[in-house]
Amino acid sequence: MPATLAALVFSVVSVAALSAQGPITNRLPATTMRGTIVEVTCFRQQGAATVASPEQIACAKQRVAADGRLGILTEGDGLFQITGAFAAGKYAKLAPFIGQRVDVTGSEVIISNNYDYRNFEAEKIARVKD
Repeated sequence: MPATLAALVFSVVSVAALSAQGPITNRLPATTMRGTIVEVTCFRQQGAATVASPEQIACAKQRVAADGRLGILTEGDGLFQITGAFAAGKYAKLAPFIGQRVDVTGSEVIISNNYDYRNFEAEKIARVKD
């Protein structure tokens, strides 16, 4: 019985210690990603085929005004939520690029307890000339 109690106490303490640990952040080397700026919820609802459509752009602008999240739908690596300075002020620096193809330079930030989406801390953005 004492061994069972000790094992139970150890398990509870271990779980509590792991739960108290904050997320572990890993910043990857700087890179440039090419893709289209989208609002995360609108993109998930309307899909990739309409990212530059007037409907999805209008949806994105409305969502950003109500605290939505902007990201870059890359040409090959999927969707990354934009974080850092470009996320400040309801994405004021990024909002003019909604629905446009851009090159975004920055670093992918991996947060150990976030498996919902990938994060990209943008440092520079430039519209792609077609």
